[in-house]
Amino acid sequence: MLQRVASEHWCSLAPLTALTTTEPALSLKLSNQSTGPWQHTLEIEVPTEEVEERLDEVARKIQRRAALPGFRRGHVPIHLVRQNFADAVEQEFLEGYLPRVTGLALEEAKLDPVVPPQVRNLRFVPGQPMKFEAIVEVRPEVDAKNFKGIPVTRRTKVVDETDVDQMIERLRGDSAVFVDLSRPTQRGDIVTVDSVRLDANGRRIPSTRAKALRLELGSPDMLPDLENGLLGAEVGQERTVEISYPADYPTQELAGRAVRYLLRVRKTQEKKLRDPDDNFAREVFDLPSLEELRARVRRNLEGEEEMRARREVEDAVSDELIRRNSFDLPERLVQWTLDRMINEAVGQRQVGEDGRRELETRYRPAVERSLRREILLGAVARQESLAVSEDEIAAEIDRMVQADPRQAARVRARYQSADRRRALGEALLERKALDHVIAAASVTDESVGGRVVPATR
Repeated sequence: MLQRVASEHWCSLAPLTALTTTEPALSLKLSNQSTGPWQHTLEIEVPTEEVEERLDEVARKIQRRAALPGFRRGHVPIHLVRQNFADAVEQEFLEGYLPRVTGLALEEAKLDPVVPPQVRNLRFVPGQPMKFEAIVEVRPEVDAKNFKGIPVTRRTKVVDETDVDQMIERLRGDSAVFVDLSRPTQRGDIVTVDSVRLDANGRRIPSTRAKALRLELGSPDMLPDLENGLLGAEVGQERTVEISYPADYPTQELAGRAVRYLLRVRKTQEKKLRDPDDNFAREVFDLPSLEELRARVRRNLEGEEEMRARREVEDAVSDELIRRNSFDLPERLVQWTLDRMINEAVGQRQVGEDGRRELETRYRPAVERSLRREILLGAVARQESLAVSEDEIAAEIDRMVQADPRQAARVRARYQSADRRRALGEALLERKALDHVIAAASVTDESVGGRVVPATR
């Protein structure tokens, strides 16, 4: 029989949104003790009658698929299911019931955890009350001090004609047409090749085949050996090229090595830029004239420059707010947030212990900064009585829909969820609190020289 009597048994429960429940209240025995900064320990006891009733519920589910000698599948008496499938019954009971009981205890204690609670000291023996402790980290409650009058410089660059010219050239490049050529290749051509690496004996290595690689001869990123090996080549021609990779080449396998390739030229093209005239504006951007295109480019660059300056001010104000308000973060909150960030970053890739430690070291400062900023802006919102209404949440959803009308149904369906609407409201409140701090800051405007760098599209 599966016994659960442990002095230090820990297990993470379900995600936070799954801990809320509308079940009728149980007759739990509950005590709530503060055991650290922003930490509570709940001691929970579930009566024997409730435990047995829930165990029987699980046993009846297992009964439908259980079979024993002398009984047809689904007809094993419940007491024999409890006896012969005790491990499965108790395991399923604990996995399903512990989070539900903990959720009910959180509601009764009026605690709002910021990370999934942990269970420890679980004492579970069928026929006896179930007892355990839940360790609950709650949102740190701090007071934001000295958040008014933060000095900050807003540096902006005036968009001039040179900036507009450079963007027009970039748009010409993006909308260029490619014309097939029958002559030998030369610098400036776009060459499409098939490639395979050769071993020391000149044999092809099948696993290294690559098809339809597009290379621009004369590009600053082009390796000189590769470019020289392709200059003068004609469509259909094969060439063996040896490339000496620099020691600092990003692909570690190739760095500092000389590697031979067999290249076959599939296509040679010339990149033709459109003339910057009214036809260019009409055909590519559906605008009446080049003048109108330049005006739109200017507006976009000014908007991007305004956003860049805004982000710079936000970062400076946030950093100063954090510097003025020192406090300790709950380590479990930091670690839980860090784990989520790393898991999102690595996806399905396998990462060893050393790699994970390296990622933790890299991401921890950003995680701690983000959490401190969130907590302090929450304090500003509370102290200044800031709030976000349902109308503001609805307006933000409408804005997202208008930004990408093709995703309208998906966006609206996503925010049917009360949890997601609440999370959106919290994000809007954080933004409103930051706006409030910036409005109260001592901002000095400064115009700086240099080229406006357009945002990555």
